[in-house]
Amino acid sequence: MSAPLRLTDPAAALEVLLSLVVTPVAPTRRPIADAVGCVLAEPLVAHQPVPALPVAARDGWAVTAADTDGASPYAPAVLPMPPGRVAPGDRLPAGADAVLAPFELSEDGPFATAVAAVAPGEGVRRPGEEIAPGAVLRSTGERLAARDLPALAALGMVEVAVRRPRLGWIATGDEIVADPARDTLASLLTSMASAAAFHRLPPMQDEPRAIAPALRAAAAAHDLLVVSGGTGEGRDDRSAEALRAAGTLRLHGIGARPGTTAGFGTVDCRPVLLLPGRAEDALAAWVLLGRPLLARLAGESLPLPMRATLARKVASTVGLAEIVPVRLAGGLAEPLAVGAVPLVALSAADALLIVPPGAEGYDAGAEVDLVAL
Repeated sequence: MSAPLRLTDPAAALEVLLSLVVTPVAPTRRPIADAVGCVLAEPLVAHQPVPALPVAARDGWAVTAADTDGASPYAPAVLPMPPGRVAPGDRLPAGADAVLAPFELSEDGPFATAVAAVAPGEGVRRPGEEIAPGAVLRSTGERLAARDLPALAALGMVEVAVRRPRLGWIATGDEIVADPARDTLASLLTSMASAAAFHRLPPMQDEPRAIAPALRAAAAAHDLLVVSGGTGEGRDDRSAEALRAAGTLRLHGIGARPGTTAGFGTVDCRPVLLLPGRAEDALAAWVLLGRPLLARLAGESLPLPMRATLARKVASTVGLAEIVPVRLAGGLAEPLAVGAVPLVALSAADALLIVPPGAEGYDAGAEVDLVAL
């Protein structure tokens, strides 16, 4: 069996990883409330105008605008037909084309009178004013957002087609087997992998004879398996050995800091990602490898990088991609750490700066691309 690759360039590692996934997962239809955060497999197109008919845009009285011509408090206009009281969203009665505000109508005397004039369409939402027919609310490859729900409800949509990869998470380590609450990385990745159906599988000891059967058993039910921990060079770091025993180890080690000991391979044609056990290494490896892989599986269009100005210089080691946490304020990106990333810096970060392997860093005032967290 050939030895696994060790690539110095994370971009080259990602190219190898993405070659393991030929097509996105098959779409499924889900109720809208359960699909928020999922990647759409088809565009959301308005099949009808909203509103479909003229409706009131405010509380008041539905009237025919022509009947209020010239009306004022000093010259009220007698309305020929009793006006109907309407609330926002109510359909206008036949013949009405405007809405008088509540205080613009007087019911003193035998007839209702308008004490102000309104123009046709005043206080009214016209057909298609909220959503025009044929409008594309979201394109294929975008995520459904909670702010989309009111529009979908107005259109009467109850389900959407999404691609939701099944992600199986296996934490390793005797200490996590003894106390699963110590697996804090699962919660971190759950929030960062919201486009996936995240399945937290039983933790495993740092033993290939435990991890390998777990990988083989889980492969058929998942589109991506992630093993957390055991990727280093210590005597108890056996995840790469376990992946080789269960399937194929394609790569172990990338030229990135943090995240150096990450790796990946396949089990029964399913991609398996090996994440280091330390939080900063796992986050870096996920941003470099896991997030693009999950996007490929979900058919997602990744957002463009953020742009910001560096508040101070960042010096980087040539030959390694440096993952630098930054805090954003007023359009400036403040680097929080380079090389080793303390947990306090990770907690305070808003985004990550990825310095490519061939660069020595960036000067203060440089415009840089950032990956939002």
